[in-house]
Amino acid sequence: MAFKNYDPALIVVTFAGIQIGGYAAGTFVKSERSEDAFSKKSGSKGDITRVRSRDRSGSITVTLMAESPTNDQLSARAVIDEVSGLGSGAAFIKNLNGTTLVTAPHAWIRKLPVVEYGNEAGDREWVIDVDELVEHVGGALI
Repeated sequence: MAFKNYDPALIVVTFAGIQIGGYAAGTFVKSERSEDAFSKKSGSKGDITRVRSRDRSGSITVTLMAESPTNDQLSARAVIDEVSGLGSGAAFIKNLNGTTLVTAPHAWIRKLPVVEYGNEAGDREWVIDVDELVEHVGGALI
């Protein structure tokens, strides 16, 4: 039986030159494509046609603690993009103890996150849209 390690501190996320930090507890980063790679169409006699999607767009969602300084950097990037259209950049997710790698050559912040306050410290969820999400889903090295 193989024994492997996982360390959340070894997950590196960058967007437009910003190294993301100050993650919230729980799931702090996820990526997903907008469309399935294939869909199927069933005929009246049970014949199946497989339809390939060429849409490789997707999104990367990062959840930060409300107090994270990265919120300031992402807010500034979002404002730059809204004002000038120059706020996009590359994004990637890498597990330094594994082989999973997610890259996106063109990424931008969809919108500023919801701001809410309560009796406990909150989180900020940033959705970064991408035109082409390239993913290799791998395992741990050690």
